[in-house]
Amino acid sequence: MSRELARRPSLPEPSNSALHTFVLIARREYLTRVRSKFFLIGTAVLMVLLAGYIVLQALVINRATTTVKVGFVGASQVLAPQLKAAAAADTLTVEAHMLPDVSTGESQVRDGKLDVLVSGDVTAPVVAVKEQLDPTVAAALTGLAQQAALTKALSTSGADVNAVESAVAAARIQLVTLDPNAAQRTQRQVIGIFVAALLYVALLVYGQLVAAGVVEEKANRIIEILLSTVRPRQLLFGKVVGVGLVGLTQLVVLAAVALIATAATQAISVPTLGFTAVAGGLLWFVLGFLIYALIYAAGGSLVSRQEDIGAVTTPVTMLIVGTYLAFFWVIANADNPIAIGLSIIPPFSPVLMPARMATGDAQAWQVAVAVVLAIVAIAGLNALAARIYSNSVLRVGTRVKLIEAWRGRA
Repeated sequence: MSRELARRPSLPEPSNSALHTFVLIARREYLTRVRSKFFLIGTAVLMVLLAGYIVLQALVINRATTTVKVGFVGASQVLAPQLKAAAAADTLTVEAHMLPDVSTGESQVRDGKLDVLVSGDVTAPVVAVKEQLDPTVAAALTGLAQQAALTKALSTSGADVNAVESAVAAARIQLVTLDPNAAQRTQRQVIGIFVAALLYVALLVYGQLVAAGVVEEKANRIIEILLSTVRPRQLLFGKVVGVGLVGLTQLVVLAAVALIATAATQAISVPTLGFTAVAGGLLWFVLGFLIYALIYAAGGSLVSRQEDIGAVTTPVTMLIVGTYLAFFWVIANADNPIAIGLSIIPPFSPVLMPARMATGDAQAWQVAVAVVLAIVAIAGLNALAARIYSNSVLRVGTRVKLIEAWRGRA
């Protein structure tokens, strides 16, 4: 790579030559890292851990006993002990609550204090839930209703076989869904948390990798050869793009492993991800990585030893951590003007906006403004980082002060 670049003149280059140089730098950075033992072993370990967790979910966690809180009102209260006994045969525990009226029970279901509310006649109980009814509870209640209908029919019909069979076959629970959209909202929130966490980790890990790469080239003096034939901006942006592609490759591999393991074990119920969540996550990974990687690269150029990286990158790391923590407040206050503003403005938007897109809280104009501002920020940071990078990357020894790197003074 360095020999090929060294044969190139340092005079102003035509656009096609500049593009070719940029591609060479990004390609060198990408191939060097994906072929390294660190990347191969690290990715393999992550694949094993991820697949192992999903298998564990299938073998252990999903077989754990589940507790269902069931409220009973009026005549249906006689079903409580029978439902407990019927559910005990499965890995299910029924926690019975006797309530004074239906309105109180429905209020507790909406608030999440109860999972199920049973009311009405025992032969046709009305079962109210917030989202969905556990299949085991549904089957048990249906069986109890049929048994009650059978008993009633036998006592009133003079043991007429046809009448008894007809009454038993007609006995059903009457399911009432109090909040039919709750499941979809829950899925969107889960997706939003996942997207925010994924981008948070990716920005931290691969941003630090960019800074470490800059310091490594500075310490072994290869940077002097490269900058003799390549413009600082080309070298800087090529390095950032190369590392970004490494991160994207690893994320794609891990996602494929997760999907295969999930399909094979059926351990986790994965909601259908909409196009907005997928496209938004990919878009903001690219934009967010470019924003933070440029900052990390500029910070890395200020020091000459790996041990000193933390001193210049800690403020950026704290900013990313703070943005991720702010995400939970933003999700809880989706319509708050401050939350909307934070999700639009870089450097907060790479974590906050894709999460709000996944939850369905972000409007189209907000996304468009955030993307435009992110692109503007990348262009500005590229110029700013290139200046700091070019003025400090060749200075080996003590840490270069930021003001000195900006002014280009020794």
